[in-house]
Parts: sequence; C-alpha cells; structure tokens
Amino acid sequence: MELHNVEQRSKEWFDLRLGKVGGSEAINLTTPARMKNLVNVKLAEILTGQAEQVFVNDAMQYGIDTEPIVVSLYEKEQFISTTEIGGVSNKDYPRAFLSPDIDMVLNAYDETKKGFNKIPSVYRPQLGSYFLMMPNLEWVDFVAYNEFVSLKAMLIIRVNRLDADSEIKKLKAGHTKFESKINDGLKHFING
Repeated sequence: MELHNVEQRSKEWFDLRLGKVGGSEAINLTTPARMKNLVNVKLAEILTGQAEQVFVNDAMQYGIDTEPIVVSLYEKEQFISTTEIGGVSNKDYPRAFLSPDIDMVLNAYDETKKGFNKIPSVYRPQLGSYFLMMPNLEWVDFVAYNEFVSLKAMLIIRVNRLDADSEIKKLKAGHTKFESKINDGLKHFING
C-alpha cells in the first residue's frame, strides 16, 4: 500500500488515477454490464492518456465545498486528528486508486437499519475498497453530512473490516476480472 500526498483534483492526482478504478467507481465492478462500460472507459483513458471528463453536479460540488467543514466537525466530535491524503494505491491492485472523500447522504439517516446495512448500497463497494486496498485497516467511518438536517447534520457510521467481509470478497473478484479484461483489451489493441 502506498499513500500519495497530492492535492485532489490536481493534474498529478488525475495522472495517478488515469485508467484506474476509483473508490466511487467500485460499484461498477459488481455487475457484468457495469464492468463492460467501466472497462471501455478505462481502456480509452489508457490508450488516449486523457481522463474521462466527470460532470460535477450540485450535490458533488456541495460535498467538495463542505468537506473542510465536515472534517473539522468530525475531528471535534471524535476527539481525533485526521491527515488529508490525495490517494492510496496498492501493488496487488495496479488498476485501482482510492481518494478518500465525504459525501452528503440523506437515506443513511434511517434508524431502523444497523451498521453496514444502514449505509446506502451504492456506497458499500467504495467502503469495501478501503479495506481491500489497505489490508491493515481495521475500520472506516462513513460520514454523511447535510447542514439542512436540523436535528443532526452529521451522521457517522463505523464499519469494521469483518462487517464488510462479503463486500471485500466481491471487490477482490471484481478487480481480478477487471484487470484481466483491461489486459486483454490492451493486447487486442496492440496486436490488432
């Protein structure tokens, strides 16, 4: 595992991510149709040297803009100090690159669910990716923040490695298939 101390969304950060599956893209490793599209996108990035343009919607921009506020609130509530990193890579998964982030989520506030199941399913592969890429990681805090939720603007759900075990196994298999498909695609392109 290697930590990359680069500024997120900088040219160096985009270069590190080029042709690699990011944490928020990990859900695309979970079904054949999604993987086919992801393989095509990442092959295009590798072959052209150009990253796919990602549209930043209002919710994403809100997350980017409020992340420093949320980190500060999180540190105060948890009595800890965090370190910002640009990303994580792992030689065992050469076509993966993680960039930690904080999202705004409303449906995680469902009090009837517990632990990992409380986290919206779209985020579970991303959380599983943290454990896959960082083998010594024992837990991850899922942080949901929305300043407009007056009762509790920030929700923290701690996920332990064991809770995400089945997700980690699915992602491991998904990465293996993805890397194989990328390598086959590159061979096909090179050999005609």
